Amino acid sequence: MPMPQRRLKPSALLAAGLFCVFTTLAIAEDGPFVPTTDYLPPIAPAGPAQDRSQECGKEGLKCLRWVEKQLASWEAYFGCDHRAVFPTVYRLLTQETRLFLEADASRFDDPAGLGYEAVKFYELYDEMIKAHLNGNAIPAAWQTAMDAAQTGDWTGGHDMLLAINAHVQRDMPFALAAAGINLPNGESRKPDHDRFNAVLNAAYDSIVQEIGRRYDPIMTSVDEQGGPLDNLSSQQLVAVWREGVFRNAERITSAEGNAPMMAITRQSIESIADISAQIIRTGEIPGQRARRDAHCATALEKQKAGARPSS
Repeated sequence: MPMPQRRLKPSALLAAGLFCVFTTLAIAEDGPFVPTTDYLPPIAPAGPAQDRSQECGKEGLKCLRWVEKQLASWEAYFGCDHRAVFPTVYRLLTQETRLFLEADASRFDDPAGLGYEAVKFYELYDEMIKAHLNGNAIPAAWQTAMDAAQTGDWTGGHDMLLAINAHVQRDMPFALAAAGINLPNGESRKPDHDRFNAVLNAAYDSIVQEIGRRYDPIMTSVDEQGGPLDNLSSQQLVAVWREGVFRNAERITSAEGNAPMMAITRQSIESIADISAQIIRTGEIPGQRARRDAHCATALEKQKAGARPSS
């Protein structure tokens, strides 16, 4: 695949490793986000999903606000612990989703269903992180993400991408299947699923900048210099992941009531997420943990000082 002519810095190695997951995905360094997965049709719908307007409100905002609140609590709980990176990323993306729907919920066929899916999605993260904190077993892709966050000299980009991989590739198919792969009118939810890629694309830069400001300045410099971790390439990759998510949700739905098939489906989802995690976990930078901890402590002090009333 084409690579930049300049030499990659160690901080960008994580993104280069991530690209190996989809070696057939050729992407130019600059240009508009291309919604290629939107043109891939769903399988025949299995039946209508429930209308979630009562739980989430017609525009899904009630559910999204609840998820934001839960994530803010986890963000505050972890503080400068490297495990705080993902709750911050996740909260900001949920916030962007809410703002997107507040501006014009009609861009989705079923915004209430989107809000309900957000709740089911969050519940899997909540279940995992509580199990992790209690010393219980968690999915392999999540274990790799938690190990990297707690030990070694990994960057904020590693923490972000490892957790996104685990939550999207491993968790999301189950959340989507639980919410329903179809709309209340019986049509496939895939067009709404694909439309959400635009929200991800819009949120990317601000999220990376915030992670750089709070947790790891190397994130800001890599984002500004472009390369494999730039907006275009990262979002095209996540769009490909999300296409796999929908297909796996279809497989889960089709396997309901068939225990052997469900076991095979679950194992394949776990394996893909685990393999991706091992590829992402490359490019450790000596001394990076100490640099990140010092940076976060300083950023936190500045934030506290800014919050104090003037004397």
